[in-house]
Amino acid sequence: MNHYTNDVEYEDLTPDIRLIADVCGMDTVRKMLQHLSGMQFYIPKITSFQTFIRRYIKQNSSRSFKEIALELCVSEQYIKSVRNKSKTA
Repeated sequence: MNHYTNDVEYEDLTPDIRLIADVCGMDTVRKMLQHLSGMQFYIPKITSFQTFIRRYIKQNSSRSFKEIALELCVSEQYIKSVRNKSKTA
């Protein structure tokens, strides 16, 4: 059975949903419309994922804090503070 959302075109979308379509594609937008319609999402910055940040620093221990910070789009000071907290924990 053809779901009505399969007929939704890019031009039909609101500006915020177009952002999702630009990044994830129309198939993803259609699935979101089918399964998540009416929901609101907050997409946090990478700094909200402390476990990931600690693991990333550990896995890239041969690299400088500056390189890691640039890759994650955070400050070098932030990387140092996360590293120091994980040493004391």
